[in-house]
Amino acid sequence: MLWLGRYSLGYWPPASDVFSMFSVMAAEIMYGKPVAERIENRVRAGVEKFVRTQRIIPRLDIVQVGNSPASLRYVKKKVEACNRLGMVAKLRLFEEDVSGAKLRDEVYRLSNDREVHGILVQLPLPPQIEEPSPGEVGKFEIFDHIAPAKDVDGVSRYSVPELYRAQQRDLMFLPGTAVAVLAMLAFYKIETQGKVAVVVGRNDITAKPLHHILGGRMCNATAIWCHRYTRPEDHDAFMRQADLVITSVGSPNYKVTAEMVKPGAAVIDIGARVDPDGQLRGDVDFEAVKPLASYITPVPKGVGPVTVAALCENLLRAAEFCAGTGNPGYEF
Repeated sequence: MLWLGRYSLGYWPPASDVFSMFSVMAAEIMYGKPVAERIENRVRAGVEKFVRTQRIIPRLDIVQVGNSPASLRYVKKKVEACNRLGMVAKLRLFEEDVSGAKLRDEVYRLSNDREVHGILVQLPLPPQIEEPSPGEVGKFEIFDHIAPAKDVDGVSRYSVPELYRAQQRDLMFLPGTAVAVLAMLAFYKIETQGKVAVVVGRNDITAKPLHHILGGRMCNATAIWCHRYTRPEDHDAFMRQADLVITSVGSPNYKVTAEMVKPGAAVIDIGARVDPDGQLRGDVDFEAVKPLASYITPVPKGVGPVTVAALCENLLRAAEFCAGTGNPGYEF
C-alpha cells in the first residue's frame, strides 16, 4: 500500500477519505463452509475407522444452564453435527438457579463414566457460578473436574498450562473456537508472524486462548488484548494499529465500526448473539467494514460452522485418548 502526502506522516485520514481510497477494493469474505467441510471429511473418516476398530461410538455430554437463545442455537448445531458424523451427543440441561456444587458433581460423575468420551460445559454460566461468593463453587472448579482426556473445550487445569506452553505438537486439546480461527487463518493464507493482532473480549474459550496463541510461538504476532476495562481511547488506538482484529464480545452495546479498522486489516468476528428478532448478529458492522478490510468473516456463516466442526474433531480425539489410541498435536 502506497500512502501519499500527509498520509505518509502517520496522519489517520477521515473515514470518508478512507472509503474513497478503497472504493475499488472489497474484502475477501471468509466463509466457514469450505473450512468446516474439510474438517468434517477428516472426522467422518476417523470416526468410521474408530468405530470399526474399537467398536465404540464416541459420545459427547453437554452440560448447559438456562435457555440462552445463542447457547441453544449452538448446542443444537453441535448435537446435529455429532449425529451427522456418526457420533452421539447428549444434552444435560439445568435451571438458571443451579448451584456450582451441583454442576461440579455432575461433571465429576461424567468424568468417571466410561461411556462418556467428551464433556463440554456450555458458556456462559449464570452469575452465581461465573462470579461465585466466597466459599461457593465457581466455574473454574467445575472445569477442573473434567477428566483431562475428556476436556474437549480445553478449559481444565491440565489443558490451560499446555496452552500457555503452546507446544503445538504436544497439545491434547485446544478450544474449538481457537482451532476454528487457526484453521481459517491457514485456509485463507493470512500471515500472523510479525503482525499486530488485537483480540477483543475476555471469555475463557475464545479471547483468552486466542491471545496466548497469537502472541505465542504458534503465531508469533504482537498480541494486544482489549476488554471491558480497557479505556475507550486506548481500545480505538490499538484497533487502528491492528493487522488482524479478532472480536468476541457478543453484546449489543459493542460494535466495531469502520473508523476503528486499519485499511487492509483482516477482521474475524466471533461475537455472535441472537437479537430479539431472532437474527444472529456479530460485533462488526459488516457492510461498513467490508470495503476497508482485506479479509472479513460474516455472521452467520463465518467462524461458527468451523467451531462446530472443530468440536467434533476434538470429540474424536477424546474418544481416541480414552481408548488409549490418541496422539497429541494439531496441524493447520
